[in-house]
Amino acid sequence: MDFSRLEYIKNVNDDKTWAYKVYPIASYFPLNFKLGAGVDAHAFNLPKGSLIILSQKPPIYDERYLTHVVELVNEGSEDKPQWETTGPWGIFRWVKVHWIADFDNRSRIPLDKKEMRAEWGLFDTKAKLLSSPGLMSQWGSIDKLRAHLGEVFN
Repeated sequence: MDFSRLEYIKNVNDDKTWAYKVYPIASYFPLNFKLGAGVDAHAFNLPKGSLIILSQKPPIYDERYLTHVVELVNEGSEDKPQWETTGPWGIFRWVKVHWIADFDNRSRIPLDKKEMRAEWGLFDTKAKLLSSPGLMSQWGSIDKLRAHLGEVFN
């Protein structure tokens, strides 16, 4: 995996279990964005080829975990014609799985807070830049963060 393309982290949730657990490495799925102010423009403008870490807290656990690294495989203009903005999850971008956690061994799933060393809003559906001031105050540079994450996801 080319960690230089690791650009974002996104919160995902499922009300019953781990979100996107059924998609193995190299599979494709629509990554959902909950409708809200500015979400459609945000999702539309995420660049094709970027890698996104998915962070989630299943209902039965108290902490957030890093569960996937996915790649945006289309331009927003290719995905948008498929959007249905009538339900809460009508906005999505097609992604390909590059890394997935071992859901059968929760102790091996990286903890978000421990690995990222940051606090941020847990319920915003937008993807957050890894180069954000909050993360950079902890890491000093995006290259240091990417090097660390390269070890976490290998």
